[in-house]
Amino acid sequence: MARTDIAGLLTGVPSGGIDPVTAGNAEQQRLAFGAQRAQGMQRNLRSAMGQGPTPAEQLQMAMSSLDLSKPEDLRKLAGLQQATGDLTGAARTAAAVRELGVESDTRNALAEALDKLGKPQEAEQVRNKTLDLQLAQRIVLDEQKLAKEKAVDDQQRDALMRLAVSQNNPRAVEWLKSNGDVSTIASVLLKDPTLAKAEAFSTMYDGDEALRVGIINGVLHKATDKGWEVIPDDVKLSGTAPAKVTERKPTSVAVTKEDRRAYNAVLSEEPEIAANLDTSFFSLDVDQKTILIDKAHQIWKNADPAITREAALRQAAGVTKEEDSDTFGTVKKG
Repeated sequence: MARTDIAGLLTGVPSGGIDPVTAGNAEQQRLAFGAQRAQGMQRNLRSAMGQGPTPAEQLQMAMSSLDLSKPEDLRKLAGLQQATGDLTGAARTAAAVRELGVESDTRNALAEALDKLGKPQEAEQVRNKTLDLQLAQRIVLDEQKLAKEKAVDDQQRDALMRLAVSQNNPRAVEWLKSNGDVSTIASVLLKDPTLAKAEAFSTMYDGDEALRVGIINGVLHKATDKGWEVIPDDVKLSGTAPAKVTERKPTSVAVTKEDRRAYNAVLSEEPEIAANLDTSFFSLDVDQKTILIDKAHQIWKNADPAITREAALRQAAGVTKEEDSDTFGTVKKG
């Protein structure tokens, strides 16, 4: 993309001077070459006479170090234009400074608004000047409208929830929890059918089963293959999906030498565990003992909540430790 010659637009003189090659027809090119030679001679004469460059040349040289996309550099340019007597150019530059200032303020305000609305990506695009300001303004207005509507809906929903609780109407409570239509449930709680929408549906749950439900003539119905059916009063519904319980899959864990020593120590102290296998620990077959310890270790590692190694051995051997009980039948933990 060609770079705009801002200096030329503001001063009326191209920043690179007049190019004789592109000046036009042959006559215009000869005139351009002549003008260049004349300018060169004038500069040489002024230099020989100890005179500096003309105001226009001074301005061109000063502008070469300025970034005219920045307000502060444009202000410097306006000062240079005033100093060289170009008051018209200075006025144009001052107007450009004001325009850039307004755009910068607008951009900052929009970016801040987008941040507050939870749109950090769009806010960064505004700051980087990669998002059109008009589009950014439209996004802000739309998001502000949605936020206002949600705030009103939340207030109405909270008020209706309190009313549903006071009327002991659990289905109305669950309808509101399922994000069901506010106007329709208000028609039930306030006993005003005119408030209901013609079509207001929601999803509620009968245990694990999701139901498509709607309020028809103030009564809760569910959609079935045969059409809408009234949901009996004794059916307890929930406005939220049941929590999914993920079963913990047992994991196979290797038994280390330290683990085997620990289990052997327990078996030495609690011989009745081995007795359940129709033999004592001391005469317990090595393979039987290995199988028992391996099984107990898997139980111990996968137990939730955690249990002791002794408890794991007892479960593996099918032995229940007898507990002492008091006179009220309360189990005393040993």
